[in-house]
Amino acid sequence: MSVTYQLTKFVIFFILGIIISCIFDIFRTLRKIKKKNSIYVVMIQDIIFFIIITFITIIYLLLVLREEIRAYMFFAIGLGILFSRKVISKYLMNLYYRIYMVLRGIILFIFIPVELNFIVIYKLFKKIMEKCCKLFFLMINLKCKLLNVLKTTRDNLKRRGLKNNER
Repeated sequence: MSVTYQLTKFVIFFILGIIISCIFDIFRTLRKIKKKNSIYVVMIQDIIFFIIITFITIIYLLLVLREEIRAYMFFAIGLGILFSRKVISKYLMNLYYRIYMVLRGIILFIFIPVELNFIVIYKLFKKIMEKCCKLFFLMINLKCKLLNVLKTTRDNLKRRGLKNNER
């Protein structure tokens, strides 16, 4: 094994460490955006992070190394993570936050008209239903009043009829 071959592998795994740190910064940014995360949300994010990192690391190991694993490769990953956390992490998190805000603005721009349409439809439907319900309840109330009037007139007629028959 030549030194240039090993140095190339070291640089490749150093870059892997930077990639791992960048992915971790995505999760850190998501946690900072929503400051009150429940413990379950954090656990799920951690599990997703470790699944992604494990998958990427295994792919790197299989593609780059084929069958040889050296300790300096894990040292290179650690150095890449340390370098990224100390030098570029702050800038990456700022970039991720700005990307989030732009995507959020685009999504709101797209969905606000849809939401406004739903609000207008809801208000129209609500007004129509209120008018229909008012008319319905007025009709029921009128029908009840008519039934009461008919019942009282029938009762009055029966009483008068009984009184006339009694005479």
